[in-house]
Amino acid sequence: MSFAKLAKPKMSCPLRLDQLDFWPWDAGDAEGALTVWTEALALLPEPRRRWEALLWLNASIGDAERERGNIEAALAAFEEAAASAGMEGVTNPFVLWGIGACLYDLGRVEEATDPLPRAYMLEGEEIFEDSDPRYLEHLRQRGLIDR
Repeated sequence: MSFAKLAKPKMSCPLRLDQLDFWPWDAGDAEGALTVWTEALALLPEPRRRWEALLWLNASIGDAERERGNIEAALAAFEEAAASAGMEGVTNPFVLWGIGACLYDLGRVEEATDPLPRAYMLEGEEIFEDSDPRYLEHLRQRGLIDR
């Protein structure tokens, strides 16, 4: 599906998240999902950072890149998500978790100690449910959360 077809003249932004095609991701096709989401990014009007879709597209791209093992690319996408849509990006627990997990996986453990507890404060242990338990253990060892 081409995202060019999603542009609607009456909408201020041609993309709506409920119109995005997530079937490649849902089918386990990270590469296909990256293609779809990258095409969608290209359709966002300038200034792109004002659109909430930029946050969710970049967070989705970050998740897919992590899935593929491209941690540097994932970190860049999560950081772009954090910088978008005003304060929504820096207060989004999934984005914070993504940044922290990537930093941790890249061996930048001290830097990970900032976004990981912020994700925990916003969403609780639930944000860590589907991830490696070492991230929560890191926070416990630092005394940042209860055991």
